[in-house]
Amino acid sequence: MNRIITLITAIVFCLPLGAMAQRPDVDLGLKVGANFSNINGKYWESGYKANFLGGLFLAVNGGKLGVNLEGLFSQSTYVTGDRFNEIYKDAFQTGKDSIKGGSFKVNHLSIPVLLNIKLFSRATIQLGPQFSGVASVQDKDELFKDAKGLFKSSFDGVIGVQLNLPAHLNIGARYIIGLSNINDGDGQTNTGGTTIDDAWKQRSLQLHIGYSIL
Repeated sequence: MNRIITLITAIVFCLPLGAMAQRPDVDLGLKVGANFSNINGKYWESGYKANFLGGLFLAVNGGKLGVNLEGLFSQSTYVTGDRFNEIYKDAFQTGKDSIKGGSFKVNHLSIPVLLNIKLFSRATIQLGPQFSGVASVQDKDELFKDAKGLFKSSFDGVIGVQLNLPAHLNIGARYIIGLSNINDGDGQTNTGGTTIDDAWKQRSLQLHIGYSIL
């Protein structure tokens, strides 16, 4: 997996840089928006839930191609569904019998490295890899012994479109496809003798507005 990530990132960087015959345009700015997240797992409730998104972006563009490097903070809300308590009972706090409907807010720090492909003067397609690490998990009802320990970092694919506006503003939309399993307990055996077979993958729709400082 690490070799694949390195290869994809190298391609995303090298293609546009090789196409820049003149001095590239550099764009630095801030962005905020909404992150509509969903987790694909057997024992989670489905449905996209809205949360906060914000961070910094650095774009280097030349002609038709460019590179976007970002540092983002995003939140995702996941809600447990049927039989979650049966499969993951070893992770419960003492005295907790069921956590159906338990809500967890996962805070991510993400680094997307994206290829910019200009469609016309103001519109750009963006695609590439993203690495997301788990910064913290909010377990308001204190249902788990270690809520953060349930989730692993993820490797994702990103595709989106951005529209540059007057007054140094831009707006955009992205779809994030989780490519790696983020369930840290997958493949383990619980105290009931059941081997956990439950891969979790994230899906997100992001909407943002950005402001260019440079």
